[in-house]
Amino acid sequence: MRNKNNSVILGCALFLIGLLICHTTVEGAVHQRDINYPAYMQGIDYGTGVTYIVGHNPPDSDTVCTAIAYANLKRELGINAEARIAAPPNAETTYALRYFGVKEPLVLENASGQNIILVDHNSFAQAVKGMESANILEVLDHHNMIGDVKTSAPIYYRNMPVGCTATIVWLEYIEANVPIKRDMAGMMLSAILSDTDNLQSSTTTDLDRQAVYSLEKKAGIKDRSAYFLAMEEEFAAYKDMSDKDIFYSDYKEFKIDGISYGCATIVALTPEKRHALEKRLGDWISKNYSTQKMNMLFLKIHDLETYAATISCYGDGALKCATEVFGNAEENKIVLERNLSRKKVVRLLQPQIKKWANK
Repeated sequence: MRNKNNSVILGCALFLIGLLICHTTVEGAVHQRDINYPAYMQGIDYGTGVTYIVGHNPPDSDTVCTAIAYANLKRELGINAEARIAAPPNAETTYALRYFGVKEPLVLENASGQNIILVDHNSFAQAVKGMESANILEVLDHHNMIGDVKTSAPIYYRNMPVGCTATIVWLEYIEANVPIKRDMAGMMLSAILSDTDNLQSSTTTDLDRQAVYSLEKKAGIKDRSAYFLAMEEEFAAYKDMSDKDIFYSDYKEFKIDGISYGCATIVALTPEKRHALEKRLGDWISKNYSTQKMNMLFLKIHDLETYAATISCYGDGALKCATEVFGNAEENKIVLERNLSRKKVVRLLQPQIKKWANK
């Protein structure tokens, strides 16, 4: 009987040790029952100051809403974190913030010397000024690794092939067992709907769908399509915006083997409005291409009625590279029967641009 009691005591002790290992907290984290801070983050020194969470420039809904939701998660886990943005948000993101009553984050003018967590990008070319001199602690992203971010110490780097960075943050809430409140559910839902075109994009995964089905309930959204359309109507109206403002409203720059190239993504509500934007922005680029200081420019416009898209190409070799990937062109445009995300377009173009550079 004595040996049996000793075995029971030993078993209980091992069980408690296992719980302590699985539910380890970092220094300064909240000692709250049922919340699990991943043990592999113990090596990150967040310090006593603020850690800023920021996305790319110019910001989109994934960048802004994900930074807000991830900062909230970090605070729940005891980390002094605040969301920041690289520039004022677009109309779509502003609509989401207003709808869920979330305050717009402050602009981070310079990241130099700051503790930083990057979301939705891994490149200094898309980052806030001074990022090369920042103390980068984490990167959460869903793009291919084309970046040039280097750190002096090991960091937490999580890059997943999903449609939106907010999907990764949603997964981290689940893993940490942190409850998701309505406003944070709304932020993550808005980001995923924006990045996946309401789950219609070719980059959408089952994990994105699981996240959306869970988050729409927590956010109190009964008609997801109506909410998504309202966001897009705000974005696609381009109210009081110049041609230049529209072109740069959702624009990213890249570089490979000495070739610099930019890709703008524009949304239209109907095919008619898409054609009008193609003409309007095409005229602007033709007149101003020499001032953009890029070897190549690509303009992708799709409409929400048919999900067809065009990719207009500017610069020496741009059309040839695009034609090698997507097929025949009409004048300087590639016509796609089904829209592709910019992430996929850039990934497909990269090998051809590299070949062009090596020529």
